[in-house]
Amino acid sequence: MQEELVVIRDFIASCPPFDQLAEPALTQLTPQWVIRYLRRGSAFPPHSTPHYWLIRRGAIEIRDADNQLLEKLAEGDSYSADCLSAPSAIQTKAHTSEDTLLYALPLPALAALWQQHPTLHQLMLADLGQRIAHAHQRVLPSIERNLLSLALKDLLHRPAVSMEADTPLQTAAQYMVAQRVSALLVTQDQRLCGILTDRDLRSRALAQGLAFSTPISAIMTPNPLTLSPEQPCADALTLMTERGIHHLPISLNGELYGLVSSSDLLQLQSRNSLYLADRMRRSPHRESLISLAHELPELWFSIAQRGENPLLLGRLISTIADTLTQRLLVLAEQQLGEPPIPYAWIAYGSQGRHELTLHSDQDNALILADSYDVSQHGSYFEQLTRYVCEGLAASGFILCPGNMMAMNPQWRLPVQAWLDLFADWIYHTDAHKARLATNLFDLRYVAGSADLVPLLRTYVEEHGASAPLQHYLAHNTATPSVQPLGFFRHYVLTTHAENTQLDLKPSALLPLISLARIYALNSASSEVNTVARFQWAAHQGLLSASGAQELIQAFALALNLRTQHQVQQYAQGLALTNVLSVQTLSTQDKQALRDVFKLIALHQHRIRQAYLKG
Repeated sequence: MQEELVVIRDFIASCPPFDQLAEPALTQLTPQWVIRYLRRGSAFPPHSTPHYWLIRRGAIEIRDADNQLLEKLAEGDSYSADCLSAPSAIQTKAHTSEDTLLYALPLPALAALWQQHPTLHQLMLADLGQRIAHAHQRVLPSIERNLLSLALKDLLHRPAVSMEADTPLQTAAQYMVAQRVSALLVTQDQRLCGILTDRDLRSRALAQGLAFSTPISAIMTPNPLTLSPEQPCADALTLMTERGIHHLPISLNGELYGLVSSSDLLQLQSRNSLYLADRMRRSPHRESLISLAHELPELWFSIAQRGENPLLLGRLISTIADTLTQRLLVLAEQQLGEPPIPYAWIAYGSQGRHELTLHSDQDNALILADSYDVSQHGSYFEQLTRYVCEGLAASGFILCPGNMMAMNPQWRLPVQAWLDLFADWIYHTDAHKARLATNLFDLRYVAGSADLVPLLRTYVEEHGASAPLQHYLAHNTATPSVQPLGFFRHYVLTTHAENTQLDLKPSALLPLISLARIYALNSASSEVNTVARFQWAAHQGLLSASGAQELIQAFALALNLRTQHQVQQYAQGLALTNVLSVQTLSTQDKQALRDVFKLIALHQHRIRQAYLKG
């Protein structure tokens, strides 16, 4: 092979997806590439028949119709827009910003290559969503093999053990002994209506001196929570941790499949969130509770290290934070006495969305009954909230630098005052109020009187789509101060600069969270979790099913890269951050992130068109 062809072949072999080709295929393909040279400032692609382009040397800038920089291509990058059957949603123009050497593959040669290598065709010309899905499968392969991702049906090794609701207590107890079970599913006309446990028999029957002939319906727990057999074990673990329950019926469309217990899940991993949360609920004082909370980082590390779904990790940490908060409130009331009026403790921000990380600060507030009188009740709730917030801080959830916590009287208000504040944020908003709304509208009940929360959630759902607020939220969502575009040589390229460091939080995670929020507010959604919001938006027709899935996978990709980075930091004893060094990213990770940035930019463009034009 001529020396020039060897140079071309070696370069092509280093560029995805051609790096997937075997040597004979590379040798056959090499002579078909055309070499083009463009001087700085030349239009790109050159006016000719369509080609697939590889940049050998130089740089190309791609801009939108308003001359805003969208992407900058350098050595090893490809350009395939000429080959796409569907036009881009954003009109672009491009030119060389340096003298540029290009390798171009004509479409007939490309078509022949596709025919011989269909997989390569999919990798080369997959649309944005397909590429993100492929990257999602690549970077999260271990999730499918993780025990917590097993379907619940895989834990069911025997048929459902059940009895009818009118069965006498003695008969049910004898049957449980014979079947060697600690819980019994209770049915009425063969449909689940309750659950009976050993504890129920002890505390509700024997201790109360009930007759053996009493029907089990008198002491069962009615209408128990259920999950379907296809749901992952992780869902059961999360639900049991949140609710403090130890038995979970598995049912679908009225058909009983069986029962999963906490011991079944404990066998999947020796130390898990269910075990930690259970010990927290029984902790007798704040010092022991804080000591237990310090086990959370090691628990997180053990789960994250083996490749568990980062979406699950955020939910587990949030659930532990909820449990910690609930126990601190119990201990505070034991010390201060019964609360003088009802209250509800709420989480917002990342904890409200069930997306908490180990190094997150606190996001909490207090909703008080409208009978609140600061002169009579203020001192009690000042002490209660300080006890809890300081306990959370000692447990690893640092105090909010902006003081947006329940221990600040500004975030400790009666229901009507909260409603008035929300109304002001929605209808008389400005940039500052919109930022506050961004956080507080993700509120979720954690503890206390749950009936104080629905009025606020309903108000957000019914009024969150108002034009004044939407304009500011759309502006914040669609025009971030720093917007990453991709990677250029050894730097991350943004709208303002090039940097060797990439902060995943403002570059990928917050934009996706903001997109989910604005879609949720425009569809009167009660969901606060980012994934659930995208799913709801698709259900309501604001997004296509495939569009929602692309956004969810992009979110999971960014979370996983952050988790991998933080696992390495934790193993080295470093503080956990969201900041990655560009030079540590693989070519595949850069491509995946570039596609995430493109997807975000596409949806931000749609938000601008919908809310900020005219």
